[in-house]
Amino acid sequence: MLSQHEQHSLPALDHSAYLGPARVRDIAGRRVQLEFPDALPWADLALGFPYQAAVGDTVLAIGQRGNWYVIGVLHGTGKVSFLVPGDFEVLAPKGRIKLVAGKGFEVKSPAAKISAGKLELVAHKVFERFTDATRWIKDRWQVRAGRVRAEIEGDYHLKAKTISARADEDVKIDGEKIHLG
Repeated sequence: MLSQHEQHSLPALDHSAYLGPARVRDIAGRRVQLEFPDALPWADLALGFPYQAAVGDTVLAIGQRGNWYVIGVLHGTGKVSFLVPGDFEVLAPKGRIKLVAGKGFEVKSPAAKISAGKLELVAHKVFERFTDATRWIKDRWQVRAGRVRAEIEGDYHLKAKTISARADEDVKIDGEKIHLG
């Protein structure tokens, strides 16, 4: 809703040009109905990005007589969707790209690849689900954990040139048969 000051500063919408805030009252495709105290004109979205307006948005409107356009979004809750028919690239050859989402981040694709000189993942919790997974490490794989637990439904095979196991306390091996040597 427009403030008292904004309502009093509105020109008569029929004659004078207006540039200022307006509330979106209704939506019909790429047109929105603007709400003013004494008029409800329809406006074309004339934004430089593909914004889908939502009822209740506060937009920057410009108009005179019957010609109204939305040229900015002052407070919006709508969606922005980019649809391209082919490849899509975001480049920052001399800078960084940062994506920030308040409610979540999702990537969906038949294939995804991340190539990096260094990859760092930081999370409070991680859940991974795979049908089949392979991890190949050329030099060293190091795990630091408070506890490690593995539950394997089938066989568990471990092969190494040498195996070294050490416990500060008990070592327990439980099985129907234990073969050594």
